Amino acid sequence: MLTIVSNIGSVDLLRLRDRVLTAPCFNGVIGDYPWDRWEVAALEAGVSKPLASLGRSVFREAFQHDWSNDLKVECGWLDGGAEMILYAIAVPSEIEGRWRELLDTDGVPNDHEVPCVDIEPAELSQLLAEHGIRTSFIAL
Repeated sequence: MLTIVSNIGSVDLLRLRDRVLTAPCFNGVIGDYPWDRWEVAALEAGVSKPLASLGRSVFREAFQHDWSNDLKVECGWLDGGAEMILYAIAVPSEIEGRWRELLDTDGVPNDHEVPCVDIEPAELSQLLAEHGIRTSFIAL
């Protein structure tokens, strides 16, 4: 199953990838890089300022320090950070711990002490519902 959330407030999560990842990574405008766009979207979706700032740093470092492809996906480089936003809302303390581990280790985390946050779709849906966010499922 796949959890689908179309919008959180004014943020269209289905099109977030286009909004975020169309910004240039090289020779871009300061304040309009993909990680900057992600932070703006996260704030619009209701992620706290400190957590959105931390997420922005993770998004940026994954690219600039050429972390592994798996970590780049975890850090928003496939979906524009939609899953990052969902997790930041659903389990903020868990995701903060993971993001701090990624930054502290420069992309070489101790997955045994601070594992990747991976939530089953039904549980994620329930956690998001507790924050007033409606979801749908797609069976794959």
